Amino acid sequence: MISTPASKKFICAPCDASPDDDDDDDDGSVTHDSYYDVVVCGAGAAGASFARTFAETTSKLCDENERVDASSTPARRVLLLDRAGCAKTVERVERVTRRASVYGARVEALGRFRALGVATASREVAACDAEKKTVTLDDGRVVRYGALCVATGASPRCPLPETCDGRGVDVYAARDVESAEALARRVRASARASASTCSRRIALVGNGGIALELVDALCGRGLAVEGLESCELVWLVKHAAVGDAFFDVDVADFLARALELRRRGGGGDDDDDKTRERGGVDWEALARSSSSAKDGTKRRRVGAAAGPEWATRFRAEVEDARGTGRRRMRLRVVKNVEIRDAVKTPEGANALTLTDGETIEVDAVVAAAGVEPRCEWLDERDAPRSTIDGGVLVDECMRVLGRRNDSIFAIGDACSMERRASAVDAPWFQMRLWSQAAQTGAFAAKVAAGACDGDALGFNFELFTHCTTFFGLKVILLGLYNAQKLESEPANDVVTYQRESLSQNPEACQYVRVLLLRGRMMGAVLVGETDLEETFENLILDGVDLSRFGPHLLDPDVDLEDYFD
Repeated sequence: MISTPASKKFICAPCDASPDDDDDDDDGSVTHDSYYDVVVCGAGAAGASFARTFAETTSKLCDENERVDASSTPARRVLLLDRAGCAKTVERVERVTRRASVYGARVEALGRFRALGVATASREVAACDAEKKTVTLDDGRVVRYGALCVATGASPRCPLPETCDGRGVDVYAARDVESAEALARRVRASARASASTCSRRIALVGNGGIALELVDALCGRGLAVEGLESCELVWLVKHAAVGDAFFDVDVADFLARALELRRRGGGGDDDDDKTRERGGVDWEALARSSSSAKDGTKRRRVGAAAGPEWATRFRAEVEDARGTGRRRMRLRVVKNVEIRDAVKTPEGANALTLTDGETIEVDAVVAAAGVEPRCEWLDERDAPRSTIDGGVLVDECMRVLGRRNDSIFAIGDACSMERRASAVDAPWFQMRLWSQAAQTGAFAAKVAAGACDGDALGFNFELFTHCTTFFGLKVILLGLYNAQKLESEPANDVVTYQRESLSQNPEACQYVRVLLLRGRMMGAVLVGETDLEETFENLILDGVDLSRFGPHLLDPDVDLEDYFD
């Protein structure tokens, strides 16, 4: 269960890591008033990365010291805490460039970390006394620490307003691997009910990566679920264009048109007319709505988190083993709206009143509207928060700012890297992604182990990169691809060039856009198989003046590698 106000109901599934692999009932080894050199609070992508890297780094340092001095200090004790009893490890699946990679996630039993010499407990921190350097667990036990690592992650932002009671309203999180199972069960239940009764409806709130993937799975590619075609997905978007929370309207427009064209050219179940008859998506209408909203669309500084395996896991969980053929939900997109009120009706439906005055009844509300750092148990006087996103402010070593700088680290979604993100000379910014969370965990662990210091920050967070897929097309984001951090620059100094090619063959669909500041490339968006990611990465990092190329920079007949090899 995800932490939410008592009156609002978030539904999530428990961790599915098999306890048979390793017995997680090891809490007895963590005694009251025991001491650990490092206590890691949270075993998500960041916490698991910290614990693993710290254990491996200190073990290596101890081996090296023993060869020099047999009486050297023994390995330090580490405690890894997570209430769910499992850890999420982010692994590189494919290296795309020197700095960009495709990542996957692996969920494993918490007890497996004991093989690394890490003590574990299926508990969470209820309180912290930073002056005494102690944490109180949710069962009352007190643990002393030398250093504390805050890796408690973030919670899905509740789509219901604070002024709304929301008692009993079914709100499902769309955040991580576990939440895929709970949502899959809800979709199957609605599909089964719709097969025998009237049409059923699910509301999706959000406009980021997970929202796009859900729309594609439920209404685009479809799923082998009996009765799904009788259900409707109502997509509530607070912006004027779809996808605005993750990338700008130009990319959203291209993706919508590319998918609509592919569907028109397909045969069988992908035939456009048959798709609409079976409740498919009018992607052409989506493309028109995206194009009409280009003017006045605001740029986003922080995007929503999207776990690398979330959509894949959801599709696998929701599909009926006995289902035949792909079926699609009907899709209705409602833009420029938010939920103003939500109540549970006597009949058991969830009645949502929107800011435009309309009221709709739905079986469930899916929250995919971003996240909020979860560290309420930590006193703000010991760990000051960001006024922008509420995360714990950290320095160049991932240590908290203020009076506890010597003993508390914050990593992953729980932290706010404002210092690095505000550096005008760095084409990097913080986005709450699993890949970034794992990166902060590994870097902080090496600092805590004494293997590196703040001077290494620039090498570890030199360039923003993100590799993902939307609507079946590869998407690579490099640097300040959406003019992040450039708001104060003169408009005439910022130039963008773009080119696109649409084809019924998905492998031939391409969209390329670059952003230049005074002639130097600062960011790029690559959709499809462009083979430009490594070249553009080097151009961004090298700061080469590209003014002389102008729009010919994206001419496919110009081989940039010949110029900048």
